[in-house]
Amino acid sequence: MANITHTYNYGGVDWICERWVGASSMGIGRGENPINFALPLLLLQISVVSLFSAFFQFLLRPFGKFAFLTQIVAGICLGPSVIGRNKQYMSTFFYTRSVFIIESYEAICFLFICYITTCQVDTRMIKRVGKLAFINGILLFLIPFVWGQFAAILISRKLGGGPVGVPPAEFHHVAIVESTMFFQVGYGVLSSLKMLNTEPGRLALASMMVHDCLSWSFFMLNIAIKINVTLPDKNRAILLSASQMLMIVSIVYVFRPMMQWMMKRTPEGHSLKASYLSVVCVLLFICALWAEFVGLPYFFGAVVLGLATPKRPPLGTGLSDKMGCFVWSVLMPCYIIGIGYNINLSLFSFRDIIRYEALFLVVRCAKVVAITLPSLYYNVPLWHAILVGLIVNIQGIYDVQIYKQNFNYSKLSSKSFGAMVMSALVNSTILIVIVKKVYQTMSKRNPYKRRTVQHCRIEAPLRILTCFRNREAVRPVLDLVELSRPVIGSPLSVFAINLEELNNHSLPLLIHHTQEISPFLVPSRRDQIVKAFHNYEKSNPETVLIECFTAVAPRKTMHEDVCAIAFDQETDLVVLTLDAGIESWERQLCRNLLQNCPCSVALFIDRGRLPDFRFVPIKKLSINVCAVFLGGPDDREMLAYATRLANHPSVDLHVFRLVDQNGVSPLRDMVERKHDMRVINMFRKENSDKNIIFREVRIEEAVDLMELLRKEGDDFDLMMVGIRHEENLMMLEGMSEWSDMKELGEVGDLLISRDLELSVSVLAVQQ
Repeated sequence: MANITHTYNYGGVDWICERWVGASSMGIGRGENPINFALPLLLLQISVVSLFSAFFQFLLRPFGKFAFLTQIVAGICLGPSVIGRNKQYMSTFFYTRSVFIIESYEAICFLFICYITTCQVDTRMIKRVGKLAFINGILLFLIPFVWGQFAAILISRKLGGGPVGVPPAEFHHVAIVESTMFFQVGYGVLSSLKMLNTEPGRLALASMMVHDCLSWSFFMLNIAIKINVTLPDKNRAILLSASQMLMIVSIVYVFRPMMQWMMKRTPEGHSLKASYLSVVCVLLFICALWAEFVGLPYFFGAVVLGLATPKRPPLGTGLSDKMGCFVWSVLMPCYIIGIGYNINLSLFSFRDIIRYEALFLVVRCAKVVAITLPSLYYNVPLWHAILVGLIVNIQGIYDVQIYKQNFNYSKLSSKSFGAMVMSALVNSTILIVIVKKVYQTMSKRNPYKRRTVQHCRIEAPLRILTCFRNREAVRPVLDLVELSRPVIGSPLSVFAINLEELNNHSLPLLIHHTQEISPFLVPSRRDQIVKAFHNYEKSNPETVLIECFTAVAPRKTMHEDVCAIAFDQETDLVVLTLDAGIESWERQLCRNLLQNCPCSVALFIDRGRLPDFRFVPIKKLSINVCAVFLGGPDDREMLAYATRLANHPSVDLHVFRLVDQNGVSPLRDMVERKHDMRVINMFRKENSDKNIIFREVRIEEAVDLMELLRKEGDDFDLMMVGIRHEENLMMLEGMSEWSDMKELGEVGDLLISRDLELSVSVLAVQQ
């Protein structure tokens, strides 16, 4: 059944009449072509654009993830620029009714995306972004806007007017729209590049968040004023203004408490119930409908509701995951089809391209200047500032959605819309590659000297960085700090990092806690941790200096903050404290630290054997520490740290040196054996009169080692081992094949294995 369409012109308006044939067909078997019906055609369009996107993603896979590029290219290929040159295809795929249906889905998609976008912007975080990010955000809002307007005037005068068919007012509007940016675009790019919690990434996101809040506020205020001022009837304008204020007040004081109630009813760690999610969707539709009734664009209600949504999980960031699957897999293909349908590359001349690109280049340079000038004033390195400027210039699907909405409201012509989309496509792809290469070059951390415990002079202060993931780990961390504390001499320098997981689309933070906690405020979880370390420092002012940090970062890049602080503070040892029941992603954190840290690393598995020094006098304590020395650089580093612990008055150190049946080192590398012998001889010579017991234990194979540890293990409170050893050692043969946690090394993994059933705490060291 063919689609019969008639077009009439009545009163200067084109009226299109099309025969209604129903939404779905009865099938080919009944003589009907499914493509002539709305639902089958929509499903076909979604399938085709998704297939094209997957195909282009496959082609570009060797170069990285370019989701934005593949989506837009797929839409353009289906539009009049490529396949759409075929008139038969266009009349079949994009007849009148199908275009209306696609535009309706586009509107719903934009409604959800406006809500998801704004509910991820936590306005409270602006208080924590710092002075530099706040200034950057304000300048990012002002400088590109001003420069863009001047550039539009100059281009119109010097290059003989704007692009052909584009009025000057529209060209100025292009500059305004081009000066906007979105926090979510930067977040997505930095997340894929694993740069979220880097210094440039953190500064870029914080600056963009401030800009987003200013631009959304200005945008909504501008819309409300324009709509109300243009009304000829002042009484009606007042009524509309009152209705708009009532909508905002209702969202803040009625809808927000409803969502807070849902959040309280959801147990911690659980996702939002399906019924609650349905209620949120209904509230979203009510706000959009209400906005339309009071004379505002439908997405205005979504923006206000998003800003009013509580930001803590399971709401806020959790809603984006729940809604994202539907939006990005079902609605977004419709959006891509609508974008491609309205881009026709044949409209552009070379002169048009020069004019548009000149304007875009000025706006992008303005963004770099807005970042660079205040950053240099605050002593940010030049290349860091430029890198942040490049990051804020990256555009994505959120920018294209704003272009599309301006096109729908006739603010932009088809030519301007196509130019902006193509420029964003090419610009972002190039900038992502540049940012990735520049950061890889900048991020190489090469310490100017060896940062190890072994090479730290005895009289010099030992610098330790301790990191942990929960409040329960504070006590074992302080116990280890107490054992490392010197009785006399230079004070121990400790840098304590509380690692917190970053919720999706929240701002990564690195907080340096320099101020005292106010006794008049209810302490938060972070405050309690910081207070515990400050109290310990006050009780040992002459021997311990402590600085506290909180790092909020995604799991995959959590190690970046640790490595950065270790490099900046020139620490000798990083200690990661873990529970016995370690999760898989925590093991990945261990591997990342072992591979990337610029100093030695120790993994501390606490099993509750160390006493709490805060409540028991040191003179009454006797702590038995055992160091298992097999040979190699990691074991030498472990022995150097064990020697430091042995200086504590409560520590009794037992050193087990494992040798073969001939009483010699099991290592085959003669250079390493020579280094081991020198370290052992020096250790025995310098510590002969201390509370240290040195034993040589003959081990032939792995069974003998297991028997030794099973017999002696529970006699100690802490056992120290090296992580890496020479390959194919007879006494370790076969142990790596059935290990549970290879990050601790063969011996460390054996100590925590269920086969031995030991309760001793373990400290595994890598030099």
